[in-house]
Amino acid sequence: MRKAEFKEGLADEAQRAEMDHEVQMARADLYKIAKYAIKLHDMLKSVSEAEGLEGWQQAKITKAADYIGSVYHNLDYDQKFAGGQIAEEPTVEGDYKQSLNAILEKKLADS
Repeated sequence: MRKAEFKEGLADEAQRAEMDHEVQMARADLYKIAKYAIKLHDMLKSVSEAEGLEGWQQAKITKAADYIGSVYHNLDYDQKFAGGQIAEEPTVEGDYKQSLNAILEKKLADS
């Protein structure tokens, strides 16, 4: 019986470690997404409406925005209504690129 308890404890620890790893991987991916999004936004400033984007490029941007928005809204809802706690809305003031960079730098420094 003691051996079974030990194995169950290991499974719980492994699951907890895997969950922590997934959060860190997601944070790293989100940082990369934010950096590329800013760079793409700057690149598109030099592209006229006449030149436009290829259809597949626009489709990828739209799909990425939809996917990120879905995860954000789900987590936002969970944080606001899980356990009766209400999360504060982040505020972005001034130039959004500078604000995003400041937020990213702070998050990296905190981790």
